[in-house]
Amino acid sequence: MLKKKLSIEVVYGTLPPWPNSTILYTDDSAVLVDTLFMKSDAALLAKRIKEIGKPLEAIFLTHSHPDHVWGGVELLRHFPDAKIYARPLIRKEIELDFRARQLRWTGVFNVGPFEGEIPTDLFDIQPLEGDSYDFGGHEIQLVDLKPAETVYATAFYVPEIKTYIAGDQLYNQCHYYIGAGLNRPDLWIESIEDVRARFDIDVVVPGHGYVGGTEIFDEAIDYLSFYQSQYEPYRPQIEMVQALENQYPDWKLEGVIYMTIGPAMTDPALIDLTHGHIKFGEGTIAIGSYSA
Repeated sequence: MLKKKLSIEVVYGTLPPWPNSTILYTDDSAVLVDTLFMKSDAALLAKRIKEIGKPLEAIFLTHSHPDHVWGGVELLRHFPDAKIYARPLIRKEIELDFRARQLRWTGVFNVGPFEGEIPTDLFDIQPLEGDSYDFGGHEIQLVDLKPAETVYATAFYVPEIKTYIAGDQLYNQCHYYIGAGLNRPDLWIESIEDVRARFDIDVVVPGHGYVGGTEIFDEAIDYLSFYQSQYEPYRPQIEMVQALENQYPDWKLEGVIYMTIGPAMTDPALIDLTHGHIKFGEGTIAIGSYSA
């Protein structure tokens, strides 16, 4: 008997920092990879899933960062029977980190146009076990990544459609969130090269930016290599920021550059430039959705 058709749709977030969420669906049901961030975006994602018209059976989380996790609160309001899954170590990170990030981001994402957009409480997360998920006869391989943006992260490879759902291991022509994480671009490059060597990939779904092809791997490695050549101990922060701005003037998420200098912005020139307030960027980085 023939398997039922597998379809994919990637929904691009409309609110900063503009993460992506991936819907995989058949004639019978749907699963989701990542949840978007703010309530309004997650509500639009829920609306799209309802338009597709398939019950949502599972939500998989790639890593612990809130812009890929916190939308789950709103999604569960629309799909209370769906289960949310993450690898055990990622699950623990999310649980330990939630209150700290909520406190740190109050006053940034819970004011003005973003008031009421971030959750007050989180949801239960089930441990994601095994090497693959059987989605109605369609294999979704679970890829435990080497350290990149975060120490622990899971990507998803769908061999049937040669599609790699990377989470934040990869962006598409967006500045990478490096220094505020591990600040190890060498390990990040190793993580990317490991995946590229192991899987037959035609389509890459990044964590931020448009869906593309394997050129995203090459561009990521070039960016991380350039970052590593420019970001040095004791170099003035503004010089490091300007190096990335000059090398990649058209890339989005430009506000992230100001976060790659470390845990605090201390250069007086940068404080004057930004008035001490860092934004993710000036505009939406991807519009609409991708489907296949």
